[in-house]
Amino acid sequence: MLTKDDITRSNAVKIFNWCKKTFGLSAINGSYPKLVFHRKGKDFAGYYDPWRNEIHIWKQKHRTFMGFIGTVIHEFVHYRYHSVKKQYQKLNKMYTYKSHPMEREANKLERKYKWVCYYDCFSPNDLFKDI
Repeated sequence: MLTKDDITRSNAVKIFNWCKKTFGLSAINGSYPKLVFHRKGKDFAGYYDPWRNEIHIWKQKHRTFMGFIGTVIHEFVHYRYHSVKKQYQKLNKMYTYKSHPMEREANKLERKYKWVCYYDCFSPNDLFKDI
C-alpha cells in the first residue's frame, strides 16, 4: 500500500490522467484543466478554479494516499460535471458545505472510484517491479 510519502506530483499526474480517461472532457467547462501541485499552503486539500480552469492539490493537507487519490477525483468531478462559476456560488448561499448538492455528488463519485483508480494506476504488479 502506498503511503503519505508517495504523495508526489508524478503520482498526481497519473491519477489526473486516469480521471481524463475515465470521466472525459467536460461539455460545461471545455478543455481539460491544468493540474497544479503544491507542497504547502492553503487550508484545504484541493480546489477546482473554474476561472483559470485549474485543479490545485495541496500535498500537506493529505493524511493518506487514498485521501490524495480521492481529492484529485473530487476536484476533477467539479470540472467535469459542474458549472461551478455561477451555479456553485448560488447554491453555496443556500447550503452548508456538507449539504451542498455539488459537493455531495463529488464525494459520492470520489468514494465510488478511488479504489478503482488505485488498482488501475498503482496495480500490485507495478508496485513490485523494482524488487
